[in-house]
Amino acid sequence: MSRVVLSIPRLCSVSVLGFVVLFPASGCDGRSRKASARLRDEVHQLKEELKLSKHEISELEAKLAEATDRVGGNVDMALNMPRVAAIELSPYSSLRWKMNSGEEAALDLHVTAVDGRSRAIQLTGTLDVVARFMPANGESIELGRVSLSEAGVRDAWRAGVLGASYQVEMPIRRDLLVEDQGGIHVSARFTDALTGVEHDATVEVRVPARPGE
Repeated sequence: MSRVVLSIPRLCSVSVLGFVVLFPASGCDGRSRKASARLRDEVHQLKEELKLSKHEISELEAKLAEATDRVGGNVDMALNMPRVAAIELSPYSSLRWKMNSGEEAALDLHVTAVDGRSRAIQLTGTLDVVARFMPANGESIELGRVSLSEAGVRDAWRAGVLGASYQVEMPIRRDLLVEDQGGIHVSARFTDALTGVEHDATVEVRVPARPGE
């Protein structure tokens, strides 16, 4: 009957080997977390770069449309003149219950705009906004529409704590908001008076609890 005898150096080698095997495992786990975090940062950066590229393309398209009507004009001036690249309906848009008015509720909407470099820019044109209630079960219900002329858009500009935006109030009737869980889908279309280009934006507005409920 044979016996296997491990010397003390042999035992030490086995112990050290076990430690080495475990250590890389924990090290790999740490490297994996760092790699995941780096990938998330890279994805976020790529999304921001894509958004900026879309704005730049939109602005160039607007300039191209404008340049077709200005043959023989100053090309450099046209290329460096900021134009609206995108509009956005702010997530701070909300539904407000009106207590002391013939109108029972109103949507307070905030519209912003950026140029091709994602910098704030003022609007010159018309704005059409439509709001629809989206019940959890059933078809959408149109709550109202608002159309602003070029002068109306200019008058809607406001500056506040949250920055500058175009504020649009849309009165609606409470009875159109059926007793059901759901939200309000708001879509806006801005038609640029300088370029003729149309820009769209949407936002979902939560329906708050009714007063007294």
